[in-house]
Amino acid sequence: MVLIQAAEEVFLAKGYHSATMDDVAQAAGMSKKTVYQLIHSKYELFMALLDHYQQRLVVPEPEPDWSEQRILVEQLLALANFLLSPAQLAIIRLIMAEYTNSPDLSRAFHQSRVKKAKARLEACLVAVASKQNARFKDLSEMSAMLFGMTIGEFHLSVLVGFRAPPTKALLERRIRQGVAMFLAGTACALEPALPERPVSPSLKSKRLAAAR
Repeated sequence: MVLIQAAEEVFLAKGYHSATMDDVAQAAGMSKKTVYQLIHSKYELFMALLDHYQQRLVVPEPEPDWSEQRILVEQLLALANFLLSPAQLAIIRLIMAEYTNSPDLSRAFHQSRVKKAKARLEACLVAVASKQNARFKDLSEMSAMLFGMTIGEFHLSVLVGFRAPPTKALLERRIRQGVAMFLAGTACALEPALPERPVSPSLKSKRLAAAR
């Protein structure tokens, strides 16, 4: 934890490209040799820092009696609070600023963080559609549209400094309105769910083995 805190301090102060493992070791009060016993490279340390940030995203599990709107609102509120937190904004700005020198950071961030957040939202849309025994024709597109309607403008504007972070009341109102509009207009984006095909016992055993 001390090493991660030191990495956060150094990376945000100096940028990824200019920061050195010596800087991190000094900030952590460790020798460089000790640091390399814990972590193998600056890139690996930065990925560990991103993992640390990701743990702050806590999404409530839907209750059985939650409506479709409640499921989406709770998911989006958790995601918005995470993305608009000072720490997360700072690390995304760092990645944006470092793109020219270290484009691999952007690719890694997209692969391990953006895709995970997108997958969470898509999973919620699957749950919402299943309540109507249906599915979305283009799940990825619907997820992107919902994010843009509710969080996207706030996030981009705050990220580039065009506006201050929205108040809790304003954020919740935007998300509730966006979700209501989205659900009202999803009829044309839904289609009947396909019946599940029976799975042979041998194939089922193979899938279980692969999942372990």
